[in-house]
Amino acid sequence: MFPLFAIIIGIPAVALLASVLTGGRFGKRLSISSTLATMVLSLYLAASTFFGNFAPSETYGYISALGINLKFAATPFSVVLLLMASIVLFATALSGNPEAEKEGTAGTLILLFQLAAVGIFTARNLFAFFIFWDIGVIALFFMINRLGSSNRKKASYKFLMYEIFASAMLFFGIILLYMTTHSLDIGYITANASSIPLPYQAAIFLSLFVAFMTNMPLFPMHAWLPDAHTEASTQGSMLLSGVLTKFGGFGMLLLFGMLPIAHAYALDTAVAASFSAFYAAFLLLKQTDIKRVIAYSTIVEMGIIMLGVSTLNQFGTFGAVYAMLSHGVTIALLFLVVGVLHYVFGERDISKLRGALSGSKTLSYAFIIGVFATTGIPLTATFVADILIFLGSLGAFGIYSLLPIFTIAVMGWYLYLVIDRSIMNSKNPLPVLNPPGLKQKIGIALLLLAIFAFGVFPFVIIKILKG
Repeated sequence: MFPLFAIIIGIPAVALLASVLTGGRFGKRLSISSTLATMVLSLYLAASTFFGNFAPSETYGYISALGINLKFAATPFSVVLLLMASIVLFATALSGNPEAEKEGTAGTLILLFQLAAVGIFTARNLFAFFIFWDIGVIALFFMINRLGSSNRKKASYKFLMYEIFASAMLFFGIILLYMTTHSLDIGYITANASSIPLPYQAAIFLSLFVAFMTNMPLFPMHAWLPDAHTEASTQGSMLLSGVLTKFGGFGMLLLFGMLPIAHAYALDTAVAASFSAFYAAFLLLKQTDIKRVIAYSTIVEMGIIMLGVSTLNQFGTFGAVYAMLSHGVTIALLFLVVGVLHYVFGERDISKLRGALSGSKTLSYAFIIGVFATTGIPLTATFVADILIFLGSLGAFGIYSLLPIFTIAVMGWYLYLVIDRSIMNSKNPLPVLNPPGLKQKIGIALLLLAIFAFGVFPFVIIKILKG
């Protein structure tokens, strides 16, 4: 067996080194090639897992005396999330810069973030998990700070402030785990976590929970996300909501599967997640910038994902993973389309963007389909995810746990209003400043294909999740 994870992680590492050594001159080409290669390998890994009991694991020694090594494995959750991340990364590298600005810098930062994403979703040692977590934060900080719009400095430092806090809480929780188990191996900790004294379990749970909720984000640690999206480039927004927020979601899956005390906090977590979704849904109604509308929709969706995680049953947990998959590709599509709409028409304000349907049918229909997918229309991936999550929450918490369904209704109503007031509004249409490029159309097509493929053939992902 060839060293699959060494190759998956080595590809962006080598491409990143080449981009840095050449001063970013080939950054865009290298990022497209690297993300394409990773997407192919992720599809191979997913297909191998689907057709057989294929669960490779690789361990590389690092500081063996302290139990620190670089261990990577293909768990059901990691296979699905790696597949999602690879699709979003390739679409971002190929299509996410319609203005063709600072292509070398953008390509280099995409490679850095790619390294973080493939590392964190396959890491089975908390040392490696923490390192890749911080690499991802650094990549997105510079992507906002260097490639964003006029207020990018303020937004990037606000993002960094929250993420430094999250990293500190993550580090504290990892140190406590090491003190109580004398290991950083996720599998070993999970198997022996019941021996951790309850006061330590509570402290570890609280520390890691706060770290992951900040990254997802959930209320009240959500304030960084709308500003970061408003100022980020199209590429930054696609990776921020499409992949980085899933670092926190994946961490929650590990946390709730690792510590037995999570059962004691499940109901409290479900209530907090539901409140976060409702809070974001009503804040969404006040937004006039389409980018901010989509940003708040991410907080809504992450609240529903957290509800699924907190159920601690198969329906809810599988639904949470499926929702991260569906949300990753769907939100990347919406941010890509909005970015290209801004490039084509020079506007993204709901009251000013007019006549998009007559000016660009491709972008308009892609946005409409993206909104349908976000609200869980049948045959889309979100439809499957929502069914699984709410079946799981009904079984775990009863009929009141279905109330967050109304957050989807509120969000959907306003998104449809956005379509009516901007995309479909033909009064005083804006002129086309720049036609969308072929690469942007390919990226949109790829993300649309993923949305419907995961919606029409859910048994593929479900079988992978069952292991």
